[in-house]
Amino acid sequence: MPTLPRVCLVAALSSGLNLFGAEVAMRVNDKDYLDARGFSVFLYDSTYHPVFVDQKNTAMEMILHGQRITTNGDVRLMPTPEQWDLVATLKGRTADKENHRLAAELAFPTFDLNYTLEVAAEPGGVRISVNLDQPLPEKLAGRAGFNLEFLPSIYMGKAYLVDGTQAGIFPRTPGDPMTTVLPLADEPKKAYYLEDWDKAKGYTQPQPFATGRTITLGVDDALARVTVTSDTADLMLFDGRARAQNGWFVLRSLIPTGKTKGAIVWHLRPDVIPNWTRPPMIAHSQVGYAPEFAKVAVLELDPNYRGPSTARVLRLMEDGSYKQAFEGPITPATPWLRYVYSKFDFTPVKESGLYVIEYDGRRTAAFPIARDAYANVWKSSLGHHIAIQMDHVSVREGYRVWHGASHLDDAILAPVVGEQFDGWNQATATDGKYKGGDRIPGMNVGGWYDAGDFDLETPAQLSVIQSLALAYREFALDYDQLTVNEAAREVELHRPDGIPDTVQQVKHGAAYVLAQFRAFGHSIRGTHEPDLRQYTHLGDGATKTDGRIYDPNLGPNEVKDGYSGRPDDRWIFSTTNPFFQWQSIAALAAAADTLKGWDDVTAKECLETAIKAWNDEKANPTPFPANSHFGGSPEGAPAAGVLAASQGVVAGAPGAQAAPASAGTPPTTTATPAAPPAGAGRGRWGQGMDWPAAVELTIATKGAEPYKARLKELFPRMITVDLMEFRGWMAVRALPYLDESEKAQLREAVKAYMVQLDQEMSATPFGVPPSLRTWGGSGAVVDMATRMYFLHKAYPDLVSPEYTLRAVNYILGTHPVNSTSYVAGVGTVSKTKTYSFNRGDNAYIPGAVVPGYIIIKPDFPECLDDFGYLWFEHEAVVAGSASWVVAGNAAAALTKQAQP
Repeated sequence: MPTLPRVCLVAALSSGLNLFGAEVAMRVNDKDYLDARGFSVFLYDSTYHPVFVDQKNTAMEMILHGQRITTNGDVRLMPTPEQWDLVATLKGRTADKENHRLAAELAFPTFDLNYTLEVAAEPGGVRISVNLDQPLPEKLAGRAGFNLEFLPSIYMGKAYLVDGTQAGIFPRTPGDPMTTVLPLADEPKKAYYLEDWDKAKGYTQPQPFATGRTITLGVDDALARVTVTSDTADLMLFDGRARAQNGWFVLRSLIPTGKTKGAIVWHLRPDVIPNWTRPPMIAHSQVGYAPEFAKVAVLELDPNYRGPSTARVLRLMEDGSYKQAFEGPITPATPWLRYVYSKFDFTPVKESGLYVIEYDGRRTAAFPIARDAYANVWKSSLGHHIAIQMDHVSVREGYRVWHGASHLDDAILAPVVGEQFDGWNQATATDGKYKGGDRIPGMNVGGWYDAGDFDLETPAQLSVIQSLALAYREFALDYDQLTVNEAAREVELHRPDGIPDTVQQVKHGAAYVLAQFRAFGHSIRGTHEPDLRQYTHLGDGATKTDGRIYDPNLGPNEVKDGYSGRPDDRWIFSTTNPFFQWQSIAALAAAADTLKGWDDVTAKECLETAIKAWNDEKANPTPFPANSHFGGSPEGAPAAGVLAASQGVVAGAPGAQAAPASAGTPPTTTATPAAPPAGAGRGRWGQGMDWPAAVELTIATKGAEPYKARLKELFPRMITVDLMEFRGWMAVRALPYLDESEKAQLREAVKAYMVQLDQEMSATPFGVPPSLRTWGGSGAVVDMATRMYFLHKAYPDLVSPEYTLRAVNYILGTHPVNSTSYVAGVGTVSKTKTYSFNRGDNAYIPGAVVPGYIIIKPDFPECLDDFGYLWFEHEAVVAGSASWVVAGNAAAALTKQAQP
């Protein structure tokens, strides 16, 4: 778009003309949101999370030109609220189709503040109003205001204009003066850890960087330009990143005293491009395809888009020119959620080379067709992400130190009983010979940082162990690019040491699990931060604590003989349950089988510990602690990082990545989440919790009893259709220990399962499990890739290899929203901003597998490429990367087998 003279632009804005866009006529549609071509407004189609509160995906939200530009539009008591700050209670919501108006009934009960938030269509946009039942309480004067948060990655570096004359640029880095805003006298009492966190931060809030009655945001961006005018109070722009790196820009007006109806009135005018249509998105594998297998791209299209009925494949020649290799039809468009989808099958293209797909003049990035297309897709997950997540060691890559030897002062038994932040819970004040606050010796070994934070989630550890043990055994995975020196606590990348990396990683994980059994005689929930200052830490994990054991007899800054007076040592949450116990047994058995011949001493301890734990569980079953969610997540799900990646928690079979410690709700997954919901014991959860242990111990002991007998006892129930994909499919790994009758039963069970699977997968355009919950669903797709590999291996006449390759291609780019590979750094176009411990640098860790798109309710699929701070889209769980190592090797093995 040509640049207009500033005088013309200012004149147009100050006169109220809509210079660039068309008049917007909003209507409440059948999905109960306000909609016009190019612009949508949602109001409380989802709510704040009951555990994690502000996830930047609720209240009033706006979609402009295919981008979600705002979130969290509602009354707040701070200019830039943080994740855990007080939010209103939603009492009800209505959608008035006749008058094209949305309304939400809300309240802050503690302050006797009740109000209606209303968004109504008006010419050119929407009218936003806050209507109070009673005048604003005096104590909230200057505190209560209407906030609307704008996505930083869209607006930073862009221009804004205040009252038509005052120009500015949205900052790339926050730099506004801070001021102290103390808590209100009768503000609801917060949990102690929130109070401590507020005190540590000094109750600070940024001052506004712009103030006026009319503000135009994104003046120089035709896709994001919005003008807001306030009738009742000044508009103020704040930079929420001054308090936390994941903050957004906040537009805010204070609620005036003495008013009720129309206490806040804003007029919001988006500059919608006339007849705007979202461009086609061509979803395809960013690493390419193997010649002899299916090649299907998926076109994601605006329902208003009118394009050709064919697409082309062009070959990129040596001189940079393009030569047509294939042209074929696209399938009729099929609606799904917000868009429509067509498929383009170019399987006939088999000659090795570089190609692009072209549709209606739009071309993809180049990708290869090659026999080894999938050979390397897993390597950075093993050689980078999992290695870089290793705790209690330093990790170096060339000139770069990813982190020092971290948490050498681990750990003390959690001194506080009950629920902690992030859903962690310590059930009892004592455990065996230890009481809360006691040092637990030997816990500063092994393990991996769970995700974008640093806690050690035991279910995640078990999952990684089982995935990597399975990869090593199934694919003879002798890949070696790490030097691991556990005695020196040093790891170096790109330095082979003669030992397979999978073996060394399994040993590293087993060290942490064995330490639990040595200390407590059972599995534990894990090792977690003692306060929110540590929990929110970004950067080098070795700088999070001082690495010295805490001695309460020393002064706060005193250091003596390796001890310090700084109480920063992490906490052990020793609460366990039968699910953790059985998964630990399975993981230790898998580790024993893997370490044989490499470290026979550790292998022996793993197997003996697994067998003893089996005998103990059979003699004295571990109960579920009363009223526990095992991680605290609501909706009957394992909380926060308790879900690790559902993989290994199912008999060593890789599985779905699950929500990590800063997530919230678990992912949609077909595998077993790492912990059962509260009240577990009924339904699928309570059936055969010892099945994974039975499978792994049968394999590790080559069919010894009582493990083989228990496997056979559970077998008929586990292979039913409803449990087959849950974890019953792992029966194929035990085929050598089944008799002919059982093998026949399993074959028939797989037949029945495939019929059901085909029906389920036909419901989406991508033929894989959809992501319909509040955590991206890539883990369920990785789980499908591995599951189908093993079923194909056992029954090639019943299960095509294309199921695995379809799932792998999905992860590598054939998915909704964009065609970005979900494996950071893998593929021509991949994730380069992930919710990892280096996210403060807007960076990524190679090989990290992100959760992927979610549905912003009710129908907007989203997975941002340029903003890595949404954990439900971008947080890479270490167990997910381990699962991907298996799935990636499965794809490589299948395509290698097909070579002439």
